[in-house]
This record gives sequence, C-alpha cells and structure tokens, in this order.
Amino acid sequence: MEINALNPFSPIQAQATQKLQTPAEATEGFANFLSDAIDQVNQLQVESSRMADQFAAGTVEIHQMSIASQKASVMLELTLQVRNKAIESYQEIMRMSI
Repeated sequence: MEINALNPFSPIQAQATQKLQTPAEATEGFANFLSDAIDQVNQLQVESSRMADQFAAGTVEIHQMSIASQKASVMLELTLQVRNKAIESYQEIMRMSI
C-alpha cells in the first residue's frame, strides 16, 4: 500500500488581478442576488401549493406534500428573518450621528 504525501498549502495571496467593483456594480450584484433568492422562495411556495392540490386529487403521497410544504415554510421564515435584520441594520445606521 502506497501512501502519498499531501501537497503543502500555498499561502493566500491577495487577488490583485481581480478588478474592484464600483459601488453601482456591487449594488446591482446584491440586488440580483436578492431577486434570485426571492424568486426561489416564490418557486417553493408555488411548488408547495401544487403539491397540496395534487395531494387533494390523490396523485401524490402525504410525505411528498409535507416535505414541499416544510421547505416552503422554512425558506419563507428565513427570508423574513433576513428582511428583519436588514431593516434593523438600516435603522441602526440612520440613528448614527455624523
């Protein structure tokens, strides 16, 4: 049995080659990230509703419907918590004196 040595870790180097983003680009990227996240939450809500309808029609099992419902519920709760933290952060910044 042959044992090979691990490759040594290379030191972390500053990424000087990466272009710095302008504030407008960073804002646009963050807005796109939030928009995509909200779209995912919406898709899970739609999927949960569709599964509930299919369960009522008898085409899916209860565990499938329960899993879809729980996923949608957890994602919605996470979204609300992120929103609440963002609002709290904004309010804290507005209370700062310059």
